Amino acid sequence: MADNSGSGKGLYFIVGALVIAVLVIGYFMMAGQADKPDLAIDVDEGGIQIETDN
Repeated sequence: MADNSGSGKGLYFIVGALVIAVLVIGYFMMAGQADKPDLAIDVDEGGIQIETDN
C-alpha cells in the first residue's frame, strides 16, 4: 500500500496563496476606485462642464 501522508500539503499551500493573491488584488482595485474625485470640471471650446458622482 502506498503511504499518502503529506501529499496534499503542497496543494493546500498553492490554493491558499492564490486566495490571498486574489484578495490583495481586489483590495488594491477597490482602493484605486476610491481615489476618483467627486467633482470634475472640464473647460473646453464648448463651455464649462461640471460632472458629479451623485
